[in-house]
Amino acid sequence: MSKRTLFACIVSGLIAIAFQPMSASAATPSLAGSWQFTLTPTTPPTPPVVEIAGLATFTTDGSVIETDGSEFVPTPASTTPVEHPASPGHGIWQLGNTPISLYIQYFGLLFEADGSLYAKNVTTMFVSLNSTGDAFTGTYTTDQLIGGSTKKLSSGTVSGQLIPHIPLP
Repeated sequence: MSKRTLFACIVSGLIAIAFQPMSASAATPSLAGSWQFTLTPTTPPTPPVVEIAGLATFTTDGSVIETDGSEFVPTPASTTPVEHPASPGHGIWQLGNTPISLYIQYFGLLFEADGSLYAKNVTTMFVSLNSTGDAFTGTYTTDQLIGGSTKKLSSGTVSGQLIPHIPLP
């Protein structure tokens, strides 16, 4: 083997190694950033359907912190005050069960008037990012855990939009 051929092989190998991590990370979808989202319930089917607005921040290490309108308004909506105030949600996000889906799950706590725990609301989402990575759509389910029992509160569709970083003048 000539020196020229050996040199070409070494350079080609180094280039392949250098670009491999970039292509692998580019293929992994990410939710990192702050997002606005909307939950549109389809279950229970009680017209009129009220969309629930929310905000979420997804970290690069797979954590999520969220807050949405269901934490402040009783379900179904009425003129009575919130019986069990809820906390914002805390949870995780990761790759889903397909290469293009993302799994999100967060927990909100509901409290009695004396501050003791009443229940946990668990929201689970499966979403897919659009081609530019600044919007997602998918499905969600919210279950309520009270003691040893689980009750489905709602399920439906979810859509989200990344809050962009705007260059300052």
